[in-house]
Amino acid sequence: MPKKKRRRTISRKKLREKRLAAYPQPVYPVGSLVQVNEGVMDYNWSDLPLGGWVGEVTKVQREEAGAKYDVRWTSETLAKCHSIYKTLAELEGLQIDEYEGLSEKELHAFAGSEVILVDPGDVSQYTDRPLDPEDCVDRLRIIFGTPPLEWFPMLDDNEEENDRLLRRYYDYLLERLVFPFEAECVNRIDGRIVKYAITVEKLIDPDDVKAANRDDSERLYCSGIDSADKLVETPLQKIACDAIPHKQLLDDYRSWIGEIFFAWTFDDE
Repeated sequence: MPKKKRRRTISRKKLREKRLAAYPQPVYPVGSLVQVNEGVMDYNWSDLPLGGWVGEVTKVQREEAGAKYDVRWTSETLAKCHSIYKTLAELEGLQIDEYEGLSEKELHAFAGSEVILVDPGDVSQYTDRPLDPEDCVDRLRIIFGTPPLEWFPMLDDNEEENDRLLRRYYDYLLERLVFPFEAECVNRIDGRIVKYAITVEKLIDPDDVKAANRDDSERLYCSGIDSADKLVETPLQKIACDAIPHKQLLDDYRSWIGEIFFAWTFDDE
């Protein structure tokens, strides 16, 4: 019986190289100075123009539809751009001096002339916009009276300031939570997740929490009755409720104190 021929295999690396070879050659190599065409808008903020911005290509990504370019803006560009770009980038944790994913049709080679940027025009929609009660970040801004282009205050190592912020959040919740309400409490005990039903009856005043020498790293506390008719006191971030408005109020509170574990636990249900 004739011996079967082994099918020739091609490594993933060679397949990728073969695929890339069929893609269009990039026009601008790494190190090229390019300028953004007029009419191109920032993909983070679709009404802010990038026309006229100049940058050095730092990375080229070859694709079937054409190359995509990452650039680092020149110092002249950054000096001339409107402050709204820097403010928004800082607010969103983005690098103001870098930009990713520009296509060839959005660029042309920079001729070396004066850098003239397209004026973003009226930016009052960012600076003067009303806070949106449907947005979690804006709801937290509303609590602390924070303008739209600033971060709401967070808890840190300043004990006196933490006390002031917790008091403000306590007063905010006290006005909006309707007691008693049915909820679920989740705890992590010896590496296990333990959940039980609870009827939440009240928030505990932060001053009373301090006077009882409770762990103040747990922030706000509440008290209620569990399914065994036992009075329990627990950190508020461990409470979840599907009823409106309690769910949103409790979810926002967990977001504010950065309690990711309990947020994930409730979301996974």
